[in-house]
Amino acid sequence: YRGLYVCKECGVVINADVNGALNILKKVSPNFHKGIGVGALASPVRLRLVS
Repeated sequence: YRGLYVCKECGVVINADVNGALNILKKVSPNFHKGIGVGALASPVRLRLVS
């Protein structure tokens, strides 16, 4: 599981970088992650934020 985070409670496998970014985002904006399911973390979508 190199580069992957495996949840010890439920066994879900998530990209470690995505997991780290989500943890940072939770600290910056505590309400942002509400409503985000595991599927969104397991299959991230690339967004272009700057044109």
